Amino acid sequence: MHLLKLVRPINLLLIAVTMTLMRYFVLRPLVAVNGFELQLSLGQFAMLVISTILIGAAGNIINDYFDQEIDQVNKSSKRIVGVHISEKTAMTIYQILNILGFALIFYLAYSLGKWKLSVVSFFAAASLWFYSVQFKKDLIIGNVLIAFLTGLIPLLVGIYEVPLLIDAYGKEVVEFFKAQKPGEDPSLYFKWMFYFLAGYSGFAFLLNLAREIQKDMADVKGDSKQGARTLPTVIGINNSKWVVNVLITITIILLFTVQQEVISDYYSLGYLIIAVLVPLVGSVWLSHKSLERQGFLKASNLTKLAMFGGLMYSIAHYFIYYASDLS
Repeated sequence: MHLLKLVRPINLLLIAVTMTLMRYFVLRPLVAVNGFELQLSLGQFAMLVISTILIGAAGNIINDYFDQEIDQVNKSSKRIVGVHISEKTAMTIYQILNILGFALIFYLAYSLGKWKLSVVSFFAAASLWFYSVQFKKDLIIGNVLIAFLTGLIPLLVGIYEVPLLIDAYGKEVVEFFKAQKPGEDPSLYFKWMFYFLAGYSGFAFLLNLAREIQKDMADVKGDSKQGARTLPTVIGINNSKWVVNVLITITIILLFTVQQEVISDYYSLGYLIIAVLVPLVGSVWLSHKSLERQGFLKASNLTKLAMFGGLMYSIAHYFIYYASDLS
């Protein structure tokens, strides 16, 4: 049970859910509406998801491994490494998970003839290591890095799938554009797939960046004691609150701009107001009024709830725009 808590199973489940939704409710409809099929088999897609989960789990372990002194101050009752699981055991499990994750992703990329794609996962694992060792204690760098890796998860599905779609259907798409849309660039068909995934990635990046700062505000005592240069320890809690509020406000503006310009239907508008806007407004309000750790953690949880609501919009979008055409 302690090992299970150490790898943060809920976060790992969210990785799997995110990648599954991006495949079946974002990419698949865009492909199927033109009579095409996704190129990764179910087994290959499972390998991609499992390797990502293994690398993510390893990252959670190494983060707690190097955070023992800070966690002793911020959440001593929840410490696992050095209390319930020895440092040596934690490091061994970290190495095993990474090796398994690397083996899976390299085998997948090599078998697809796209071995260079495996570099993305190696980059993610290396980033998680350096984040835990150094970047977490540096001003804003660690926050941006974790937010970037979170935003990379939706895009990872397209990074593996879209090149295979180009190989399979590229010539057919070119011929179609020559005949039906002679003045347009055929690559736009495949670029739009990335644009849709990038929308979810950008949303995840901005909100996770805000959430990381909220968590730093909650952990300011332990970070200050260990000399970590997080945003709250450098510019103060009140200024950090404004940074969070600005990031969330930018996210809201961008989200509803896209809604009006790209997906301008009332069903989407209603969904986004209830599932995303309301939790974000609550998060801003809690962040602004909070003075203690628990308040900032509650604000962080509301931001996470809004992220989940945004992710689940992929299902709503599917039923609004595609379900009837593909049934």
